[in-house]
Amino acid sequence: MTLIAAIMTVLLAQALTPEPGTVLERATPYVHPASGFALTLPEGWRHFPLEDGSGIVLLEETLDARIEAFAVPIEPTGVPGLPDDTIDALLLRLDGPGFRRSERVRVPLVVTGESAGDRVQAGETDGLSYTGSYEDRRWSGIAATRCGADIMVTLEVEAAHFDAASQAFQGVVESWALLLTGGESFACGEP
Repeated sequence: MTLIAAIMTVLLAQALTPEPGTVLERATPYVHPASGFALTLPEGWRHFPLEDGSGIVLLEETLDARIEAFAVPIEPTGVPGLPDDTIDALLLRLDGPGFRRSERVRVPLVVTGESAGDRVQAGETDGLSYTGSYEDRRWSGIAATRCGADIMVTLEVEAAHFDAASQAFQGVVESWALLLTGGESFACGEP
């Protein structure tokens, strides 16, 4: 993608995405080029950029639900012979109290076009799905390691509202894809 095409993609995505904090009237394609992912924002939810610029948070107040999509730099596992950018190293990073890894999944790699909704699948990469709970909160998510970052999409919600919020989250997960060229902070080339 040329520099001009990349700039046009960002400008068009910004023009099509409603102002942060507004309740979305329809499902809206969204691209976060700096963190290297694309997804669809669900109808009826509010969206806000994360303060550090690493992603986006979606809120649904009546369900007390939160969806976050973000990228964080890979933390070294410290295991000799295990590269930090592998699915096995990601398994170690997702291990901890309250986490249960569900299964390995395939995550689409896409190239975006001139609008946020214009994307072409150009391959897949490995990811992990996970679930967890703590006190009265539950979460579910998918994570993949790419371009020096763990890129994640996670739902956190009060346990009593998990099923209701999971419907919107499933739509986000089905639309979630990693950008083939990475992002500004985590740039990389072919998988």
